[in-house]
Amino acid sequence: MRRALAALVVTVVAVWLLVSYETRPPRTVNPNAPLGPDPTPRAIAPRTKAAEPTPTPRPDGVDGDSRTVTGPATITPFSVIQVQVTLTKGRLTDVVTVALTGDGPHTDAINARAEPILRREALRAGGAKGIDAVSGATYTTASWKQSLQAAIDKAKGRD
Repeated sequence: MRRALAALVVTVVAVWLLVSYETRPPRTVNPNAPLGPDPTPRAIAPRTKAAEPTPTPRPDGVDGDSRTVTGPATITPFSVIQVQVTLTKGRLTDVVTVALTGDGPHTDAINARAEPILRREALRAGGAKGIDAVSGATYTTASWKQSLQAAIDKAKGRD
């Protein structure tokens, strides 16, 4: 009888320990996360253009038929995203992601994968309307497109 009682107690304790075991990985804290008290976007590394002279832009963002405008910073539950566009004769000719933060390594990896795809698709489509969502980066896609469209509207004087 004592062995049966001891086995029952050990089984109950083992089951209780297994049920209460925490299975989620530890969450890393990103000081630049938009969810913190002071979201400070960090700029991503600027792209460089090889063998193409870079004209000195005028202070108002207008260079002849070209206009460069930065869209608003948009906030998702995980990131802060801001896009800058250049329109030449009313046509989208360049897109630069000025700010792209993440609240941890997983979000940073998603953003790093999605950003070049979004940029390429924006230049191909000539705007935000022809861009499909990047799989696995729904919030990033929506926020990036929102900042892009706002910058295009501002550059065309529709703000």
